[in-house]
Amino acid sequence: MRRTARAIIHYDALVHNFNRVRQLAPDSRIIAVIKADAYGHGMIQAAKTLQQADGFAVACIKEAIALREAGIQQPVTVFQGFQTAEQLQQAIKFQLRPVIHQAHQIELLEQNSEGHLSVWFKVDTGMGRLGIRPDDVNDLWQRLQQCSCIDDVGLMSHFANADDPEHDVNRRQIDYFRQLSRRFNVETSMSNSAAIISFPDMQGDWVRPGIMLYGSSPLLGKTAEELGLKPVMQLESEIIAINYLKKGDTIGYGSQWVCPEDMPVGVVAIGYGDGYPRHAASGTPVYLNQQRTQIIGRVSMDMITIDLRPLDQVTVGDPVELWGEHVSVDEVATSAGTIGYELLCQVSACRLV
Repeated sequence: MRRTARAIIHYDALVHNFNRVRQLAPDSRIIAVIKADAYGHGMIQAAKTLQQADGFAVACIKEAIALREAGIQQPVTVFQGFQTAEQLQQAIKFQLRPVIHQAHQIELLEQNSEGHLSVWFKVDTGMGRLGIRPDDVNDLWQRLQQCSCIDDVGLMSHFANADDPEHDVNRRQIDYFRQLSRRFNVETSMSNSAAIISFPDMQGDWVRPGIMLYGSSPLLGKTAEELGLKPVMQLESEIIAINYLKKGDTIGYGSQWVCPEDMPVGVVAIGYGDGYPRHAASGTPVYLNQQRTQIIGRVSMDMITIDLRPLDQVTVGDPVELWGEHVSVDEVATSAGTIGYELLCQVSACRLV
């Protein structure tokens, strides 16, 4: 039986968004970020679709090995790098490109005498997460250069506020990274989706688009459509019941939404059990029969209720778009007090290729 709630993945839109990155960064090679199952879109299929990518990036060794076993040959960057000698050997065996962000990783490299690999040396320029601290950069860089198993080293960092181009921290990060790139004179990678757009002078040798590949806006105050991006995921379901409620009737858990008049209410078969956000507020848009309407009442595990007053004719079985072409995932995320990244990553069980 077909699942009523379904996420349809438009891989032609993924290619469109990748080509948009090419337009924005014509002089850089592109590492397509496909971690977290390609943000809920299917990692293996996304990699096979983006054959023109110069490389891919994932979070961990396990994801990278899955790509290799699926026949993906492009360079694969592993953001979390390796944590043990066993993982280092896996990185060598599968010819991965791990990120070096801690001193203990260099200790493991110093103890290794077999195999060769390329790595990224990640410096914390202001993110405060993974990365070599500025005071340790010179010493650890020199030690890394002396490791016999290293073929090539690139310099990497990560913006903390690229979605807000005017943020003061951006300039401090840029200035420090430029100092290091001039000193070390190696290939560089710093720009994520937002920075590709906001700081074209920082695109460097490799850019790392993530969320923009999937059609969600990486910038505050800018829609995906304004940035020339297309939604890759279309989340939809169907009307499974139509109720006619009276003025004063309440809807949903907590009885917080009260009908202001006699009105029709639609029940849609989707909820937080399918990845739709529980905290989406009343008023969150949905698209039905070529018109927008809105959620009313709380989101349940596998159902939501919507206001049918704006629509002339609705029948059981009519499709409802939760996000996609007519309702952006960013709109829904804002209503739920979160970001599009989270919503896309939560949808996997009901995905259809």
